Parts: sequence; structure tokens; C-alpha cells
Amino acid sequence: AVPSSIAHRTHVQLYVPAHYLTMDTSGRTDSYSEATAVPETMEDGTAPPHATDPAAQIVSVPAGNRRKEAQKAFKSGDGDLSKAVHEAIPAEEEHDAFGEFVKVMVFGGLDGIITTFAVVASIAGADLKIEVVLVLGFSNLLADGVSMAFGEYISGDAEQKYASMEHSRETWELENDPEGEVKEMVDLYIGKGFDKTDAETVIKTMSKYEDFFVNHMMTEELGMMPPEPKGDVFKGLLMNSLVMFTAFLVFGIIPLLSYLMFSTIDGISPADLFGMSCGLTACALFGLGAYSSKFSKYPWYRQGAFVMVNGATAAAVAYLVGWGVASAVELEGCSE
Repeated sequence: AVPSSIAHRTHVQLYVPAHYLTMDTSGRTDSYSEATAVPETMEDGTAPPHATDPAAQIVSVPAGNRRKEAQKAFKSGDGDLSKAVHEAIPAEEEHDAFGEFVKVMVFGGLDGIITTFAVVASIAGADLKIEVVLVLGFSNLLADGVSMAFGEYISGDAEQKYASMEHSRETWELENDPEGEVKEMVDLYIGKGFDKTDAETVIKTMSKYEDFFVNHMMTEELGMMPPEPKGDVFKGLLMNSLVMFTAFLVFGIIPLLSYLMFSTIDGISPADLFGMSCGLTACALFGLGAYSSKFSKYPWYRQGAFVMVNGATAAAVAYLVGWGVASAVELEGCSE
């Protein structure tokens, strides 16, 4: 492994063993494609890698790519590459702050597309006027967007308040009955397969650090994440609500674009507009699913197809319901 002393401010050097270089590199990151000769001595004065591995090479990688390279190593199942990245770059691993909002963005975008397209599909199934699509579509888009954002804030706030209450209770119990709390955690660890002696050693050591131990009890005993600091809670909830509202509007308007852009053009029928809406919606759903694969180990095409099928199923139900209701009752003045 490369000593931390060879890490540079803008680039780091990774020691790549010979077996790494001779393996199939089709799935490896491009950052490792340009290799240089192994230096005669390491910067910290230790023996160079080629002393035991003549075919080894040193490759230069931008220091800011540590998280990105670690993710690629994980997705490709490359243990050697993961080890090299973590050992060569001593800085604390940076996790993508945007990743905190991915769940909210995907949920809001998916709900926005499907909800709006369900309205469009039900109106198309009932063979109603284009004006009905626009009125109901935008009314639903804005009302649901506000509702989803407000719901995200309220639910997150309730979750944080409940976590804070449980955190206070666990802290109080630890202060008043530390032996009992330690015993509970020891029993929990034994239930997870720990030897009693090992469990007691681990728990008694952790119990010396009260804040850490209380947070650990919440995670292991209650299955809850510890509450965030009060100053961060409001900011996080506000950002989640904003991301939810924005994602809902941006993606939710996509099924309406064909009606907005082409409804006034002569020769284009409602069926044509609905067909274009279907195509735009399918592309958006696939793209949203493919993007979400960046934060999972599943391939982009699988995630994209899964989300698209989910949306298509919901739209099909809405279309059939609209067609069925329209067939069962008279909708005077609304149809073409």
C-alpha cells in the first residue's frame, strides 16, 4: 500500500500491483489509464513497490475524485481498486451532499410525472376536450406540488421530534440506570451472535462515551437514527420541502408539454397530443430511473425500465378508469 505521505494536494499516486494491470480493464475507471514508471524511491524514503513487484506502476489520480473512484470500485466489485483508493488518500472520505436529497427528488419527480400523467390519461380515456386537460392538469400540478412539499416538511418535523423525545428518554434512562441499559445492549448483542464476554467488553467500552452510546442505543435498540442538531433540522426540512416542490413541478409538467406547445397547431388531433405526451412521459420516467441508478448498484437500464413500467401501469389504470366512467355516464359539453 502507498504511504499517506505521497498524497498530494491536487493529485495522489496509487500503487497498482502487476495483477491489477494485467487484468481486463474494461470495467475500470479511466483515471487509472495513464500510468508512469515506478520511482526509484518513495517520497517517505521507504522501499519502492517494484522491489517486490517489478511490474507494479504508480498512477496519478485527482484527489477530489476519491468518493467517485470508491463508488466505481464498489459498482465493479473491484476490491483491489477500493483498497488502493482508501489507502492512498488519507483525507476524510467526502460523501455527496446532494445524495441526501436524492430520495426526495426521485420521489417528488416520480409522483409529479405519474400523478399529472394519470390526469392526462384519464381525460384522454374519457375523450374530453383539450382545455380540460390543461385546466385539470395544471390545477393538479400546483395543488399537489404544494401539498407534497408541505407534507414532506410536516412528516420530517414529526420524525425529528419523535427521535428527539426518544433520545431524551434513552439519555435519562442511562443516567438513572446505567447498569440496566448496559445489560440490555449486552443481551441485544448476544442475540446477534456475539459471545457474552465479547459483548460485555464492547458495550462497556462504548458506555464510557455517553453521547455515542445513547446514539448507538437508538440505532440498535429502537431502529431509529439519532436526531439532528436543532439548527440543522430546520434547514434540512426546508431544503427537502423545496426539493420536493421543485422536482414535482419540473417533472410533473412534462406530460402537459405536448398540449402546451402543439394544441393550437392545425391538423393535430387529441390522440396525437396524447401520443406525444406518452412518449415524453416514458422518456422522463426512464431518465429519472436511470439517474437514480447512480446511487445504487443496479445498472441504469434496469432502474430506468423499472420506473417506466411503474408509470405505465399507473397511466393504464387511469386511462381505463376514465374510459369506463365516460362510457357509463353522459358527459355533456365536455367531450369533443
